[in-house]
Amino acid sequence: MTEQQAGVPEGEQEMMRLYILFGILFRVVMVDLGKVRVVPLKLSYQAVYDWLFPEISRWAERQHHQLRRLLRQQGCVVVSYQRQGHVYVVHYRQRGYLREAIYSIEILRAECQELVGQWIAHYQRGEKTP
Repeated sequence: MTEQQAGVPEGEQEMMRLYILFGILFRVVMVDLGKVRVVPLKLSYQAVYDWLFPEISRWAERQHHQLRRLLRQQGCVVVSYQRQGHVYVVHYRQRGYLREAIYSIEILRAECQELVGQWIAHYQRGEKTP
């Protein structure tokens, strides 16, 4: 996060961060599925890929849309987002003010990996996805 968000309540900053994370995750999972399908393996895991990747992507997409609704209820709307080198820059309007959030790509990647790990842990325990 950047100093430009100094006046933003912590809960909204966290919701925005999660909104961005889930938005990246649901897209990246499907891109990864496409890449995994073209790599030749000794055994076929196609059935696993065809179930696991879309399931994680759907979960992340649901979370992403739910967070977008919550942010809109609080007067936050994302105006633009773009990868710029090693950072991800997000501009959003919050109650009339244009704000900017800057996220490190490496940190976002690590946090997406943690979300996948959480999803798998919940699935392995037989719990409803987080």
